Amino acid sequence: MILKKTTLLLFSLISSIALAQESNSTTKNNFNFIGVGYTIGQTMPPISIYPETKNQQGFDLTLGTTTYENDSWAKLLNYPKTGILLSYADFGNQEKVGYGITVMPFFDFGVLNKLTNRIRLQVGLGGSYNNLIYDKVTHSGNHAISTHLTWAFRSFFYYDLVHRKDFNIKIGAGLTHFSNGHTRWPNLGLNSYLATVKTEFNFTKNTIPLSEETTDADPADTQTYYTTRLGLGYKTLFRNYNSLKNVYTASFGMGRIKNKSFKYGLNFYYRFYEDYYDYIKEEGSIVTTHFPELTNNPYQNATAFGVFSSCEVLINHFSVEAELGINLYKPAYKLDWHVNNGGYTSIDIADEFGTKAKIKQYISSRLGFRYYAITAKKAPRHNVFIAATINSNLGQADFSELSFGYVYSTKSKNK
Repeated sequence: MILKKTTLLLFSLISSIALAQESNSTTKNNFNFIGVGYTIGQTMPPISIYPETKNQQGFDLTLGTTTYENDSWAKLLNYPKTGILLSYADFGNQEKVGYGITVMPFFDFGVLNKLTNRIRLQVGLGGSYNNLIYDKVTHSGNHAISTHLTWAFRSFFYYDLVHRKDFNIKIGAGLTHFSNGHTRWPNLGLNSYLATVKTEFNFTKNTIPLSEETTDADPADTQTYYTTRLGLGYKTLFRNYNSLKNVYTASFGMGRIKNKSFKYGLNFYYRFYEDYYDYIKEEGSIVTTHFPELTNNPYQNATAFGVFSSCEVLINHFSVEAELGINLYKPAYKLDWHVNNGGYTSIDIADEFGTKAKIKQYISSRLGFRYYAITAKKAPRHNVFIAATINSNLGQADFSELSFGYVYSTKSKNK
C-alpha cells in the first residue's frame, strides 16, 4: 500500500539530518539544474493472474535548484536540492497495463558528504495519470490500478560517475509505487524496481560564503501553536461494495514550532465513515451473521476517534506533514477487515482477526502536503492552510483526504 512506501519520505527527511553531513568547503555554489533520465526495470505482478509484462522503460525530466540560501528549513535538512519531476513510464504491456505520466515535487539529499559528494538520495510524492485501468471485461487481470488518477511515490539512490561544475552523469537504482489510496477497488498498486542513468546540467546563480548560510537560523526560536482542521475523505469499503463514500473528519491540537522550520504536536481527532454507516444500515448477511451488535447504533459504530502525534517540515508556504496515532474507538474496523480479507467470497471465510489485525485497528497514520496562505518565514500569529493527505491503518491505505484548517501561534520566543 501507498503508506508503506511514502512513510519512507518522512524517514528520508529526518534521516537526512544525520546522514547528509555538511561538507568542509568554505563556499557553496547556488545553481538551478535540468536533468534528463532513462529508466529500465520490472513491474512486479501484485497477483498471479496479473498480465505478463516485459521490461518497464521510461524517461524523466527534472527541474530543480539548490537551497544554499538563508532559509532555516534548508539548514534543518542539510541543504537539499528541491524541484519538480515529470516522468513517463511504459509498464511493459501497452495493451493490458498501459503507461503512466507522473508529476511530483522531490527532495534530493547528499548522503555521507564527509566521505564523498557523489552519492545522493532523491525521494518524491505526487500524482500520476494512468491510461489503462481495471475493467472486468477488457482488463480483468489488471488488479493494480482501477482509477486513472493515483498517488505516486518514488525513491532513488544516485551515484555521480562524472561530477563537474556544469554537469553530472549519474547512475542509480530505486523504486516507484502507484496507488489510488482506497478510493476504488481493486487497488493492489503498481510497484516497479528500476535502474537509471541520468544527465544533469547546472546553471550557477551565485556563490555564498559559509558564514552567510545560517544568518536566520536560531535554534532557540520557538512558538506555541493551536490548530483545528476539517476534512473530507473519499474511500470505498471493498470490491463488492464499490461505491465512493465520504469520510468526514475533524481535529484539534497544539504543539511547538522550532525556528520557523519544524513543527510537532499532540492532537485529538474525530471521523465519521459513510461507507461503514450505509453498510451497517442495510443489514446485509455479513453484518447480521458476524457483527449484529453494530446494528444497535449504526451512527455511533461508524465513527472513530483517537489521539495522534504530528510532525511537519515547514518550507515557506508549503510543508510535508506526517502523523502517527492511536484509534481509541473504531468498532467497525472488524467489519472492514472481514470483507477485505476473504470474508466476502463464495465460502465466506475470512482470515483470522489476529494480532496484526488488532494492531491495525488501533494504529493510524497520515502523510501528505499542506499549503499555507502566509509563509512560515514570517512566523505569522494567524494562518490558514489547505492539505492533501492519505490516511492509513498501520501502513494499509484507509482513505484519501482534502482538508482545510486554521493555526494560531504565539509570539516567537528565544529560550
